[in-house]
Formats: sequence, C-alpha cells, structure tokens
Amino acid sequence: MRPRDRLVLALIATVLVAGAMWVILVSPERSQVNSLSTQIAAEQTALTGAQTQLTAARDAVAAYVGHIHQIDEVMRAVPTSPGEAALIKTIVKLAGTSVDFHELDVGTSNPSSAGPMAMGLTFTFNANYGNLQSFLSAIDALTSTDGTQVSSSGRLFTIQTVSLTPASSGSTKATIVASVYQQAPTAVATGATGATGVTTP
Repeated sequence: MRPRDRLVLALIATVLVAGAMWVILVSPERSQVNSLSTQIAAEQTALTGAQTQLTAARDAVAAYVGHIHQIDEVMRAVPTSPGEAALIKTIVKLAGTSVDFHELDVGTSNPSSAGPMAMGLTFTFNANYGNLQSFLSAIDALTSTDGTQVSSSGRLFTIQTVSLTPASSGSTKATIVASVYQQAPTAVATGATGATGVTTP
C-alpha cells in the first residue's frame, strides 16, 4: 500500500472516530443542555407568575385595612338600626343653643332601590337665617365623599325641602323635610316596618 493510501485511510479513520465520539459523548450532552434550558425557561415563567401573585397578595393585604376603615365609615353613616335616641341627640347637639328646636317627626322606614332604608324626618324649630344655615351645614358635614372614599362622623342625611315662615322676636320658623338611612335588616324581608312617632326634645 502506498503512503498516500495509508494517509487517506488514516484520515478516514480519524473522521470516523471523531463522529463516533460526537455520537457517544457530545450529542447526549447537548440534548441534555437543551432539556435543561427548557426546564429553566419553564421555571422562570413559574417564578414570574408567583411573583405577580405575591405582589397582588401584598397589595390586597395593604388595602385590607383601608377597606375595613371604609366599612366602619359606611356603617357609621348608614347603621343597621334606626338609632332614634342617638339621632335625636345628634340633631339637638348640632342645633345647640342658637336654634330653638321644637319637634322631630320620625317617619316610616322604606327600602330604597339601592338597598338601604330611608327614614323620613321633619324638623321644626326657630332660628335666624345665619344659624339655620350653620345648622344645615353641620348636618351636611356629618358625611362626605369624594366619589371613591367615604368620611363620616355621624349619620347620612339628605335634605328634601326647607320651608321658612316668620316667627316672633325676629326669628324664622323652619320646617325641614329630610331623610336619614339605615341598613335594611332581615326583618324587612318578613314584612316588618320601622318605628314611627313624634318626639319633642
């Protein structure tokens, strides 16, 4: 055999050995690397999802205190019972000595379309115009909202009408028709109605 043929055979043998080494050693390792890359990508996706859930959970925990606070504010403005004694006490306190408070007529509680029950009220008292305006402003300031948050230091009132007639000693007799609200109790579903009556403080 000529030297050139032996060289060719040696090159062929080298190529065959290299190919065999590739098949035996390198190819499985490369396949394993590809598999590990796929697993790493899946784990990274799972980690991203877990981090998103953790962030959402932390936000929910942070908002929980605010939600509880808002529930307290709403329950203060719209309680679960008429609370007529506390209601009268609030009105008398807001009226103070500048408003000669005569009568409070508490009407029947009726469920509104939104759920809470509206209880009709009629105030009758004597005061000058400035004191009347201060009294109504104080009632209105008991509950306020900016559209997203509720702030309450007392019951929620809505004023329907204000009627004024002259009275003695330069004062004005004011008759105010308003509503105050309470949560609809279970008894409403069975046909119970709210209390009615006329109270003179």
